[in-house]
Amino acid sequence: MKGMLRKLAVLLVVAALFAPALSRGTLQAQEKELVVYSTIFAEYADKMKAEFEKLNPGVKVYIINPGGTEAMIKKLEAEKGNPQADIMHSGDSSNYLYAKKQGLLQPYAPTAPGFKPTLDIGGKQLALSDKDNYYHVFNMMFTGIMVNEDLVKEKKLPLPKNFKDLANPAYKGLVMSANPLKSSTAVTNIMATYQMYGDKVWDIWDAINKNIPYYSNSSSSIYTLVEKGEFAFTIGLSRPALVSRKNGNPVNFIFPEDGAMISDNAMGIVAGAKHPNLAKKFIDFILSDQMQLFGAEYLYIPVKKGLLPASNPASLEYTSAQIKTLLLPDPSLEEKARPEIQAKFGEYIRLK
Repeated sequence: MKGMLRKLAVLLVVAALFAPALSRGTLQAQEKELVVYSTIFAEYADKMKAEFEKLNPGVKVYIINPGGTEAMIKKLEAEKGNPQADIMHSGDSSNYLYAKKQGLLQPYAPTAPGFKPTLDIGGKQLALSDKDNYYHVFNMMFTGIMVNEDLVKEKKLPLPKNFKDLANPAYKGLVMSANPLKSSTAVTNIMATYQMYGDKVWDIWDAINKNIPYYSNSSSSIYTLVEKGEFAFTIGLSRPALVSRKNGNPVNFIFPEDGAMISDNAMGIVAGAKHPNLAKKFIDFILSDQMQLFGAEYLYIPVKKGLLPASNPASLEYTSAQIKTLLLPDPSLEEKARPEIQAKFGEYIRLK
């Protein structure tokens, strides 16, 4: 009898030791869905969803666009006590630095083959991963000026070579920009000029502002307006402008001589994510060669070298060769400058 009791005690101890592992295994098995908050455009989002589900049979991915990066952060803040998303996806790294400081993200170090936390570009070191691994950059664009070549020719306008050329009085009513109070795209371009001109930045913008009839609340519409010839120029990003040109529209993109800044797209795992294991797999999936090459089809610049021939316009090598002055994003500087930018452009918009 005593022997049987001893055996039973041993079995209970062993069961207790293995219970946590069994519980973890059960939890992993229950991860059959992934919720992604993303502001990426619909076609990319659909492909992202389909490919991840294909690689993970039985998993359902839900991609929700809250209506812009600022709106995405506000939604995550509202849900902080009970997070509904597993992944925060797309938007520049300054937004992710803010999200990190607000406790909205949790760290993860990617294991995707070929991905490195820093990238040498134009002789400069670009950080692709937050120093504490709370967020990671998965592709890039560049700031600059989209131009409608037909309208420029019709009105016999000189082409701007740099940002401050947009103050030319000949451009009055012909320059478009997104609203930086609503658009991270606009903020990125303003930060490019902030780095270029320092204390003189608002003198430059005061002059450019005179040529802008209004600021669009939609980042996507600024490219459409130039495509249609309603404006000669827009201050924007390289990818949508070059995609428009690829689609046969009479537009082009100017990398300003005074500086083109990298506009990065980042992602991170939401703090308290209900599906953390799938979230980690998703981060590595987005950084895989497969998804890097898919993004390049839409002229997003990969964060890995050597994936494309150097002659390909979407390659890191080709694009960096077009730029005379390369500016790196500085999330800390942008966070510091944000109140100043909001106050200045709030004044511009009120006076329109």
